[in-house]
Amino acid sequence: MAKHVFGLANIEMGPIAGDGGMGTALEIVGETVSGTALLTSEDPTVTDFNIEESDSPVESISTQGKVTLAWSSFNVDGYTMSKFFGGTYTPHKTIATLGAVTGGSLYTNGTYTNVPLTGGTGAQARATIVVAGGAVTTVTITHGGYGYTVADVMSALAADIGGTGSGFSTPVATLTNGGATTSSWAAPDSFPDVEVSLKVTDKKGNVTKFPRTKLSPKLSLSYAKDKLAQVDLTATILQPTKTGEKRFTITYA
Repeated sequence: MAKHVFGLANIEMGPIAGDGGMGTALEIVGETVSGTALLTSEDPTVTDFNIEESDSPVESISTQGKVTLAWSSFNVDGYTMSKFFGGTYTPHKTIATLGAVTGGSLYTNGTYTNVPLTGGTGAQARATIVVAGGAVTTVTITHGGYGYTVADVMSALAADIGGTGSGFSTPVATLTNGGATTSSWAAPDSFPDVEVSLKVTDKKGNVTKFPRTKLSPKLSLSYAKDKLAQVDLTATILQPTKTGEKRFTITYA
């Protein structure tokens, strides 16, 4: 049966793995402008080697053109802008510390890194979570997210910490930046080259992974009353530095 790629569920982005392979600490970019996500390859370049004795080339070499993933996003919050362009992001109401852990039960023992935290009034918080004896024992904030409030109750999906268990929770104890109600992004003096791993999931559940891409973002901050500011992104697909890793793979649902 033929497989079809249809629609966009999400685009995730994050650091390339330390071994040069596909990154695992990916975050959803979100708010993709309708109709903009497109994976394309340039026309191949054909080089003919001609000889005097014949009107036909003695050899012809075809070189595949570069492959790019392009899309636009309405997500121009400071955290995301710093991921696209570098610079300095000063968050508001980001989690500094958590309170006492209610460990829950029947979780799978292990140490789980970069786990998205659920609950609360904010977004994007992540932590390293340790499970021992079937219960969550420690939760260490690795990214404080933004928009949280003291006493927000945080948890995590069982699927992200081994696949089983329930009942884990921990409250937000303190916030950084004094719990400021505003955030800011300061652009860098020069925009750095940004290389990231990308993962695209379509509405049928097909997943395309790009271990190494070079990101070329462009600001398009419209102030017209009938438009939204956006960032236009082009990711050039590069050869991974990890031996044997392919430029991209598609896993069909």
